[in-house]
Amino acid sequence: MKCHKNYKMIPMFVALLGTLFSQGCAHHSSENIDKSSLRFYGTPANNGDDFMHEQAPNTFFSDGLNCSKFQSMGAALNYRTDKPLNLNANNMKASAENDPILAQGLLLSPGDLVEVIIEDGEGFNGRYIVDNAGYVKLPIIGGIEAGGATTAKLETKIELALVKAEIFQPSNSSVTIHVLNWSPIEVSVAGAVFQPGTVFINKKPAGIQNSEHLNAFGDYSTTRLLSEAIRAASGIRPDAKLDQIILLRKGWQVQIDMTGMLSGNLVTDYPLVAGDRVIVPSTGCFQEHLVRPSLITPKGFRVFMSNLIDSAGDNSSAAVGRFSTNLPYGTRLLQAAVSANCVGGKDWTNAPRRVVLASRNPITGDTQVIERSVEELMTMPNKGNINPYLMPNDAIACYDSDITNYRDIAKTIADLIIPFKLL
Repeated sequence: MKCHKNYKMIPMFVALLGTLFSQGCAHHSSENIDKSSLRFYGTPANNGDDFMHEQAPNTFFSDGLNCSKFQSMGAALNYRTDKPLNLNANNMKASAENDPILAQGLLLSPGDLVEVIIEDGEGFNGRYIVDNAGYVKLPIIGGIEAGGATTAKLETKIELALVKAEIFQPSNSSVTIHVLNWSPIEVSVAGAVFQPGTVFINKKPAGIQNSEHLNAFGDYSTTRLLSEAIRAASGIRPDAKLDQIILLRKGWQVQIDMTGMLSGNLVTDYPLVAGDRVIVPSTGCFQEHLVRPSLITPKGFRVFMSNLIDSAGDNSSAAVGRFSTNLPYGTRLLQAAVSANCVGGKDWTNAPRRVVLASRNPITGDTQVIERSVEELMTMPNKGNINPYLMPNDAIACYDSDITNYRDIAKTIADLIIPFKLL
C-alpha cells in the first residue's frame, strides 16, 4: 500500500519539477532590461539628451547632439619642453638674477598676516590680514590693494595714501611692513600628475589657531568661495558646462570659466556673499574626463549593494559592508561588482553570474536599469556601454548563475521527496 501511495505521487512530482524548472528560467533577469534608447547616463558614449533649462532657451539640444566639441573640456593637459624653463643656455641654477619669477619675490596673498609700523603712526600701527579681495583696510584711508604685491610695493602704496589724505607729510610718512604669517593658498598643477587641477597648500593643522590672528584686524575665509559652493552641492555632474558657470549678484551676472579646476589652468575663484546665486549649465553630454575627484567634483559617494547568495545569509556575512559601498568617484560597474563580492570563486557557478545596475538619469529624470554578466564585464571592461560609470546613490544587485539556480531547484525537490520516502 505504501508503494502504491508513492506511485500515485509521481505525476504530482513531475508537475512540480516542470513548474520549478520553468519558474527558475522565468526568474532570470530580463535580457531586454538594457534600453539603449534611454541613453544610460554613466555611458561615456552618450551623445546627449533633451533637457529643460531654467528659462526656455532660443535653441535646445536635440537627440542628435554632437558632443565632439565638449570632449576636451576640462581634460588634463600634457606639456613637453626640450629645455629647462626660465633658465639660460648654461643651465645655471635659477635665482633672482636669471629667473623673472624668482625676481618678484614672495608676493602677498589673501589671508596673509602683516604688521604695519609707522613712526608716530598711533591709530594706524597694527596687525592686518589681507582679505579675500586682496586688500588691507587701514583706519581713515580705507582699503589698500595688497594681493599680488611685494611688501615694498605695499609700503609705497600706504605712504602715498597717507600723504594724499593729508594725514602725514612726505618727509615723515615712512612705512615698514613685516609678514607675520603666510596663509594657505591655492595653486594649479597641470601635466603628468595623477590628478591635475587646483591644490591647497600651506594648510595649517586643524584646531591650531595662530596667536597672532587672535589679535589681528580682519579675517580670511577659505570656504566662502565659488568652488566651495559647488562642492557643498555635492560637486558638478559629468554633463556640466564648466566654461560658462553663471554667478548672479543683485542684478549683475558674470560667466566664469572653471575648467582649470580639473585641467590645471589658472582659475579665478570668486569670493561669495549672502544672496549670491550660482547656476551650473548642462551640455547634455556625458563627459568622461569630468568623472574623477577634484575640488568641484565628489571625492566619493554611496552605492547601495545587495549580494544575497546561498553561501551568505546577509550582506554583512558576504563582506558587503560600509567600506565596500562607499566608493571613490570614477568607479565603474566592474569595480563595484568586485567590491560587492560578485566576482571570483568557482568558475562554473560564478562566471555566469549577472549584475543589475539601477541608476537615475539626472538630465531626463528617468530611472534606468541595465544588466551585465560578470564574464562580460571581465572580458570587455574598456567598453563604455558594457562597463558604465557609477553615480551617487546607484543600486547594484547580484544574481546567481543558472547552475546555482538549478542546484537549488534540485535541492528543493530532494527536500520534498525525502519525507514521502519515509512513509
